[in-house]
Amino acid sequence: MNKNIGIISIYQFPNELAATNRIIAYSKGMIANAAEVRVFLPFPTENYGVKSEFSGEGNFQNISYCYTSGRKKNKYKIIRAIAILSGIRRMIAYTTSCLRIYKEHKNKAIDCIIISTDSIRSLFVYSILSRFLNISSVFIFDEFPIPIRHKLKDKIPYYKEALYKMVLVNISGYISISQKLKEYYCNFVEKPTLILSTITDVSRFTDITTPIDHPLHSYICYMGNMELSKDDVDNIIRAFAVISPEYSEIQLHLYGSPNKENRKIIEDLITKLDLKEKVIIKGKADYHEVPGILKNAKILVSSQPDTKRASGGFPTKLGEYLAAGVPTLLTNVGENSKYVKDKIHVYFSEPSDYKLYAEKLEYILANYGEAKNVAKNGQNFLLENFSHIKKGAEMLDFILKLKD
Repeated sequence: MNKNIGIISIYQFPNELAATNRIIAYSKGMIANAAEVRVFLPFPTENYGVKSEFSGEGNFQNISYCYTSGRKKNKYKIIRAIAILSGIRRMIAYTTSCLRIYKEHKNKAIDCIIISTDSIRSLFVYSILSRFLNISSVFIFDEFPIPIRHKLKDKIPYYKEALYKMVLVNISGYISISQKLKEYYCNFVEKPTLILSTITDVSRFTDITTPIDHPLHSYICYMGNMELSKDDVDNIIRAFAVISPEYSEIQLHLYGSPNKENRKIIEDLITKLDLKEKVIIKGKADYHEVPGILKNAKILVSSQPDTKRASGGFPTKLGEYLAAGVPTLLTNVGENSKYVKDKIHVYFSEPSDYKLYAEKLEYILANYGEAKNVAKNGQNFLLENFSHIKKGAEMLDFILKLKD
């Protein structure tokens, strides 16, 4: 009999952030292992009037999803502001989502609810609901909580620690992206924990045509959210400026949607380094376009700084980079080197040093035959160890044991 898994998500579905891609990957992995998956989205994620090919409820690649309070936000800003400030929005969202989950559970028993947000309110509401319905609950996390995540603080306030300790008592188990994060949350309340460092929907990377190399169409590719506190995109640009005179046929393509402040910093740096014709801000890539963009690049790059935030995470994009089978350069931070090895699967550079980063870029370009072999090793390593089917099976096995 198929198992029925519910997922609580606050991220636009099915195409938005890395967090959404991660949800899609493990959902497809569990489905491939004879589970049914339904994603519940309590809050609207799209502005009124923005066209979308997706409705408030539907099916995406066999994953059922439902916006329990609608997909679109109220078109009147003043009403949205009042609803948020008064708490009415949260109250309505939590009520409608709980009623929908209750209805779904009565129609067909849900075996587990996965809570994909570190919001204390959400953890409280859905863990209590799970206990009421006699369903196991899993808190899945891939970053430290705010303000460590957004403001790069060393810790969260004491009151927030106390709230986590109260709320996490009701959770059945954790799924963590790293050992560091596992230890962090288990320090509040210890629970059975599965480490799920990366999971990649490898089916997205099959049957993609890679064009014949042509110097006029070569590009180095960065893909991420372009949030400078998380990714040193400026480090990549400075390094590219060093090698650009020697490799004039190569461009740097930046895929992501930075906020206004970060975009201005990036644009000003591009102008200062006289790279406006060479460094192209491409915007956010469509979910379906990502594999082709990555696979057709000359080199794939990432440059996380060495921060508390980075120490607990593992870049979701690394799995996609490896799956593309393209030479990859990233910084040696967090637990990256625990899973992939320098000059075996990827290439490492030290963080926040654009000169060393430029040297690694030059090395890859000068030894591209070797680099392609390294990329092939990395691709095989990912397929054997971190495919959505393999990791989906591990995840499902862990979840179901929580009920025993």
